[in-house]
This record gives sequence, C-alpha cells and structure tokens, in this order.
Amino acid sequence: MKRWKRTRSGCLNCRRKKRKCDEGKPECLRCRKRHEECKWGMRVTFKSENPQPVPTPSAVQPTRDFEIIDLTADVVRDYHQSPVDDFSATAARGRKENDSGLLTRGSPCLSQQHSPDLYFDQGLAQSPSVSAVSPTQPSPKDRSNTPNLWLQQILHHPTPSISVENAATPSLTPPFPTYWDPVYSSPDGRYEDGIFLPGSEYLELHATLRNRLILEGRSSTPTQKGNSEHPSRPTESATAGINKREEYELWKNWLDEIAPWLDKFDNQLHFQRTLPILAQSHDHLWYSMLALSARQLERKDNSLPIERSLFLYHRAIHLLLPHIPTRSTAVIASCVVLCVLEMLSCAPQAWERHLDGCASLIQAVGINGFVGGIEQALFWCFARMDVCGGLISSSKTLIPSNCWAPGVDLDADIGQFRASSAFDTYANHVVYLCAQVLDLLGPSHSLGRATIPRSAVHDCNFPDKWLKLWRFVDDWHSKRPEEMKPIVNISSSPMSPFPTILFTNAAAVSGNQLYHSAAVLMLQTKPAGIRLDPKPRSALWHARQICGISMSNDHHGAWTNSIQPLWIAGQWMSHPSEHRAILELLERIEKESGWATKWRADDLKEFWGDLDSDGQDC
Repeated sequence: MKRWKRTRSGCLNCRRKKRKCDEGKPECLRCRKRHEECKWGMRVTFKSENPQPVPTPSAVQPTRDFEIIDLTADVVRDYHQSPVDDFSATAARGRKENDSGLLTRGSPCLSQQHSPDLYFDQGLAQSPSVSAVSPTQPSPKDRSNTPNLWLQQILHHPTPSISVENAATPSLTPPFPTYWDPVYSSPDGRYEDGIFLPGSEYLELHATLRNRLILEGRSSTPTQKGNSEHPSRPTESATAGINKREEYELWKNWLDEIAPWLDKFDNQLHFQRTLPILAQSHDHLWYSMLALSARQLERKDNSLPIERSLFLYHRAIHLLLPHIPTRSTAVIASCVVLCVLEMLSCAPQAWERHLDGCASLIQAVGINGFVGGIEQALFWCFARMDVCGGLISSSKTLIPSNCWAPGVDLDADIGQFRASSAFDTYANHVVYLCAQVLDLLGPSHSLGRATIPRSAVHDCNFPDKWLKLWRFVDDWHSKRPEEMKPIVNISSSPMSPFPTILFTNAAAVSGNQLYHSAAVLMLQTKPAGIRLDPKPRSALWHARQICGISMSNDHHGAWTNSIQPLWIAGQWMSHPSEHRAILELLERIEKESGWATKWRADDLKEFWGDLDSDGQDC
C-alpha cells in the first residue's frame, strides 16, 4: 500500500484536529461527512531547492558578498489566495503632472474631508487615509486672482451632505452601492483620468452622479417625464458663488463658443436658444451650463484657476441628484451638458466611464433620434460623443445602434432618415451609419489597416452584412443634399499637401468627415471575395479628404469631432510634409478650442516613427 505522506496543505479543520485531509475542493471528505464548513488557508510548502542554514556569528564573514534570491514566481505559484486590490497603493503614489497642465507634483493637498463611502465596491471600502493630489486647493498665486466668496466656500467649508431622499439637505455620500471601477491608468501607465484623480473632489462628484444615474437606469420605476419636476428659478442667493460680471462672461462664452459645438447638427439651435431659457427655471441646468463654459475657458488658458469650474460643477450635481428620479427634460439636459464637461476634462481612454451613466438614463427614458424637439437634440449630442468614444476604444456604442431609431431593422431605420428633407437629419444619418460600422467591425479597426474583423472569423454572414452596410454608406455620399456638398474643391497644391474642401455649415464639415472615416474603416476590412461595382475610391483618397476638410474649415464645433477622423486618416500618410501639417492642425485645435489633442499627436508620432526623412521632428 502507498504510504500516506504528511502534508501542510490540508483544510484548516483537519489541520487544527491533526487529522489527515484528502484535500478535496471545495470541501474535503471529512468536513463533508461531519457537515462542517471546510475552510482553506494559505498553502505553505518547503522548497528543497533553497535550503539555507542559519549561520553562527563566528561563521559570518563581514567582507563576504551575498546574493538575494528572488522567489517571487515560486511564491505566486504556491500561494493560493484571492487577488489583492492595489488601488490604495496606486493612489498613494505620487501623481505626475497631468496633460492639461492644471496640476503639478508640488500642488498642495487638502486634509482628507472626503467620505470613504464613495470608494465602496461590493461592500469593501478603500482606506480613507489614502492621500492624493487634490485640485480643490489653489496655489497662492492662483488665490489672488480668485473671487473670495466662492473660494472660501470651497476651501473652508467641507463638502455638504446630499441625501437623495431629502432634497432640502442633500448629501454627497451615496446611500447606494457604487459601481466605480477604481482604475485610473492604463496597464502600461500611459494615461491618467485627467482632473478626475483619486482623492479629488472632481472624482467624488463624478462617481456619485454616475452611480446614481446607473441605478436610475436600472430602476423598474415607471418613467416620470414631463412636469413631474417642479421648476425653481435661480435666486440671488443661488448665484452667490459668482458675481454678475463673471456670469456675463460665462454666458457669452456659452453663446459664442459652446453652443455652436453642440448645435452643429441641429438647425433649430436648441443649445443656443432653448437651453438657456430652460436653465432660468432649473438651478441644476443653470450651474451645469456655466460649469462647462468655465471649464472650457480653463482648458484654453492653463493659467486660470480651476476652482471656479469645480464650484459650479459641485453645485450642479448638488442640485441635480434629488431631481434624477423625475427623468425630466431638464435633468437629461444637465446630464448631457455635464458629460461634455467631463469629456473635455478626462483622459480620452476613460470616456466610457464618463458616458455610461448618462447612456443608462437615456435608454431608461426611451429617447431616440426621432422624438423631436430638445430631447432629440440632446440625444444626437450624446450620440456623437458615443461614436467618438467607440472610435477611441474600438468598441460598440454604449447605446446600442438598434435603439437610435424607432424602426424594426436597419432598412426601416435608413428609410426614416431618407424620409426627412432637412439636411441636419441627413448629418445625423451619417452618425447613425458610423455607429453601425462600429457595431459590425467591433475591435478590428484598431489593429492595423489590413486586419480581418474578428466577427468575420465566426460569422459566415459577415460578407453579406458588410456589403449591405457599405451600400448604405456609399448611398449617403451619392444622395446627399446640396447643403452637404462643398462649394470649393481644389486638389492639393505646392502650398498644401492636402486638397482644399470648403463647406457652408458645420453639419456638412463634420458629416462628410464621418462619412470618409466610415469608408476608410470599411475598405480596410473588406472581405476578400467581394467585388464592388462601380469600383470605389481608395482608403487613401478618403483619408486625404478627411485631412483636407479639417484644414479648410476652422469651425470649432466641427474641430471637436475631427480628432478621431484625423487619427484614422493620419495612419495612411507617409510623407513628412503631410505629417507636419496634421500635427500643426492638432496643436491649433487644442490651442483654440481647449479640446485635448496632444495624446493623438503622440500616437501618430509613434505610428510614424517620430522622425521625418530629414531627421527632424515632425
């Protein structure tokens, strides 16, 4: 008979009773027979490869060299334990200066006034003692340029408690589980989530709002849209955080800069004409719009302190949380506006975490691209951000593309777009087509220009789906109305490596760029057995059109949606003059609009190899 060897890896019950254990998982035989809970501890083994006797003091030679043996791999192999969340260690490490230039390593920190409840995940709280750079404390230089009233409110008063149950005394500590994933940098450490750093009030506010929106989206409570939210006109005390001159400057910036961004696909100009009026009777929308305006000014001028936008962002969420269950139009408007603020301020790779809460609420309410009025404008504003996020992460949109129109299938949806004679609907049509392209191709377009989509490997119907969608994309370009066509089209010249293509409106600028982007993504993944008649233009031609459109039209609203198309097109360019022109354009976009582009410029430099043929930086 085989002799039973003594082990030290049995269950805790058998080891405590000094009984032999068969080491059956999840329950050993002895515990199962005795109906006892079988508990397992840490596995300990003795390694024959590393016998090290303890030396006597006389045997120690002071001058003898010694070697530290790394047994990390063996420890990992032999110890059976659950993964340890290293968020605290990650958060405790010093933060480098973020890409916006607003925080530096020497920025002072506030004492920890933040509730640890904001970091609960599956009932486990992170340590509240973790210290991190907080953007709520300005430097002495910034303090002198800051209005004393709202600065004192931020620096000298702890964050107020917001209770959703009691709108009169709100509390930022959520009485609900959180779904915030505390991962703030990519696996290779290339980015951090902008100003939403661990320990910052920006992050706490965002996490609170996001959790509340996700829970509201999952709620089975019937929608309470309409007049269920009682309007409340902002009072003098409500606007005490900023003076009248600041209020004027922020509203003027909204009308001159922000509204044209968001209205570029809306002939009715709801963000310029309707939202400011709606904000007069809803405090949370009023603060949300001014917070976005203030944040955009700070992105353009890094010397401005961020406390003003933080104060407005704080007030907007403070006032918005009690009204979220109403699911009113004003609530949805505030959520969309705050999404734009967060997209402007966060790391682009983290966009999904800043959009999924609002996506849940929009789906719960049932808004789509054909509901009309301000809600339709809000949907398409969010949809464009959703497509941009999908292009960045090479993934499907957060709101499924089959929910964008009330049709029962793709043909019915396309029919609804074609039934409208308005050219802004035609612009929204190409946004919908881009969502369909992302849905079809999945993650394939991030892996190179000749990559076969993963969906094609297991889907025998992929060629048919591809061909059907390609015809819809191609038809969009051939049947576009006159408003979507250029008024000037000049081929490339010695003055510019790209063609000059001038449009009359921002919808045409951005819409045509999205069309060319969809064409590039589809052509580079075309199934081998498909023959197109007539033969289409090459992917390189479409890429050159993308670059020419951005360089010929300087509408800031179109620029905000051109960063991902320029990344797609830039990968097809090979001449140093083309590289320099694209990098100069990206730098100009960030300087004039405040929208971050340096990260995409760095990606293109890495893709190109950083240097041109003359050995000079691109």
